[in-house]
Amino acid sequence: MSIAALRMWGMTVTGALMAALIVVALQPERAAQAEPQAGFEIAQAPAQAAPVAFLVRFQGLGPIARSQAQAARGQTQAAQRQVELQLQRQSAFAGLCFDRFTVGGAEIVLVTCQAIVASERARVQQQWLARLQAMRAVDYVDANATATQGRAG
Repeated sequence: MSIAALRMWGMTVTGALMAALIVVALQPERAAQAEPQAGFEIAQAPAQAAPVAFLVRFQGLGPIARSQAQAARGQTQAAQRQVELQLQRQSAFAGLCFDRFTVGGAEIVLVTCQAIVASERARVQQQWLARLQAMRAVDYVDANATATQGRAG
């Protein structure tokens, strides 16, 4: 094949691809709310539902306090695995999940495993604060305020 024929073939293919892309781009947009297919159901979370978060500092020689100290030494991955294991193992923490360590491992951020609707947040928050404060291994606990995108300032 000659160079001129290859160039012509390349320009033809490129032109055809560009024309196809333009046709696709000019197609009318489909409605955002398409009907669900048979056998499938669209799951929607309740409006304004989010987990409730708590800052917790542990004390003593228990496994979570040791993990917190381990995180303070910079071994956060191993400490995280241990905290997650203890949260699953200890029934007193049923319903709470590990979120993260604060900077320097000074505290652990625990969240409710389930999202809580806005109308129930205050009640759930107070229940967990009382439960956590009653634990001997808890040195400090407070609700963790989270910022939302809708707020300015």
